[in-house]
Amino acid sequence: MENLFVHEGKKGVILKTSLELFAAKGYNAVSVRDIAKAAGVSEAALYKHFKGKEDMALYIFSAIISEYTRQLAQVDARDDKSVNKLCKIVEVTYDLYRKYPNEIQFALLSQYFLWDMVPEEIKPHFIIRKIIDEGMKRGDIPIQDVYLWITIYTGIMLQPLAQYPYFHDVLPEFDILKAKIISSVRKLFS
Repeated sequence: MENLFVHEGKKGVILKTSLELFAAKGYNAVSVRDIAKAAGVSEAALYKHFKGKEDMALYIFSAIISEYTRQLAQVDARDDKSVNKLCKIVEVTYDLYRKYPNEIQFALLSQYFLWDMVPEEIKPHFIIRKIIDEGMKRGDIPIQDVYLWITIYTGIMLQPLAQYPYFHDVLPEFDILKAKIISSVRKLFS
């Protein structure tokens, strides 16, 4: 995600500002006027680059999900057991959150209304499904409906991250939390 916002000039400022506002306040609490004001541009300048707030959010979300899926594909390409790959995905996800908290928080909170707008090929659950299917075929993972496994796995992995900004004071320190989630994934699939 190093190059997520490589746009120079006003477009880059608008993207960075909208991401910060969406992550801090939530998509619904932010208006185009809020973004333009915080970015130091006119609303007309903002509309030269984007059709509106949803277009900005979709652009950001697609960039984040594309990069995340690319990294999951690298994990899947490893010659390893399925459970180890799923644990590595937790590690990658938590490391991305640590490095890009605004981006990951935004993606976690926005997936419910933007998911259907992104192309199928950038959706990470297809890689997770493939890993789980392969694990069940090899006997590494107990046989279960694959989408039930995906739901349980992603809930264990992602829900603590979605809640972390609100409960970081009562949750374990971040590296301990990551280790506990990895341990929970190993137990889940044993």
